[in-house]
Amino acid sequence: MKGLILCAGRGTRLQPSTYTKPKCMLPVNGEYILVSIINKLVAAGITEIGIVVNHSQGEIRQTIGDGERWNASITFLLQEKPMGLADAVKSAKSFMADSPFVLMLGDNLYEGDIAPLIRSLDADKAAASILLQQVKDPSQFGVAVVDAGQITGLEEKPKHPKSDLAIVGVYALTAAIWPAMDRLTPSPRGEYEMTDAIQLLITEGGHVVYSIAAEPFFDIGTHDRWLEANRYKMDQDPQNFVKPSGMHRSVQWIPPVRIDPTATVTNSVVGPYVYIGPNSVVEDSILSNSILTDQVALSHVHAEGSVFGSYVHLAEQEIQEQPARHILGDRATVTRTQASLQNDSK
Repeated sequence: MKGLILCAGRGTRLQPSTYTKPKCMLPVNGEYILVSIINKLVAAGITEIGIVVNHSQGEIRQTIGDGERWNASITFLLQEKPMGLADAVKSAKSFMADSPFVLMLGDNLYEGDIAPLIRSLDADKAAASILLQQVKDPSQFGVAVVDAGQITGLEEKPKHPKSDLAIVGVYALTAAIWPAMDRLTPSPRGEYEMTDAIQLLITEGGHVVYSIAAEPFFDIGTHDRWLEANRYKMDQDPQNFVKPSGMHRSVQWIPPVRIDPTATVTNSVVGPYVYIGPNSVVEDSILSNSILTDQVALSHVHAEGSVFGSYVHLAEQEIQEQPARHILGDRATVTRTQASLQNDSK
């Protein structure tokens, strides 16, 4: 059994946070999404892993390396053009050969155990096994229609969903998927869809099984979903409820809070649900439900539901009574002067 992680997506809905970094390299509770996925595969006994990237994602290779730190072997595979999930999977055909494999999406976090999904391939003599979960807005996901315990239809991001069962971004697949991949044509969205490939398997008599995921999953496609995933992961980590060592006495912290040891925080109220990344500096601020990725400098900022990219500098002349929401991409610099404060009050 091998593993495959798709990371070549452009992350347009997460801009400006993804202008300069891949969305799989965004931190959730201080850990890159991609690292969390690798850990999950390795925990399931999968140590031969392929990661599909595009031409601009050298940062992923540099940060992740060859997998030695996980006692795994990682191979990077190139998707030439952004033509859909199924096309990204086809980029790994030679790497997978005839091996069954677990496919995971690089912007999804699934909190459950993937071992039962893997076992179901053999137990049910299946060509593929997928995870489903009920969601409030299925039009944002691949959707499955189930009748009498059998999947009867799959559709990608339908405008008028026939079901509320979304496909969680975890699949267990066999080599039976490759002939279906070869016969795909572009969808109305202009992409080669995984839902279409699995639908072809079903139509041609392939045995595709499913299970309903009980544990949470997060499709981190927007800033609100990123913050939601961060809140969940912070709640699950006991370390976030222990006062950070070395915290300045002028800081009031409201757990859960995660502050990198290299960050400096003074005269501020921090939390709940705040992650402050490496080498960040926060002074005279009030922060809640926010992510500071790394190298962030904030002064006199009152923020809630905010995301600050790498090397962001935001300085106010005085702290505001009401919190503001800031979504700032890497290297953004904002300095609010006294003149602008006076103009705002007019």
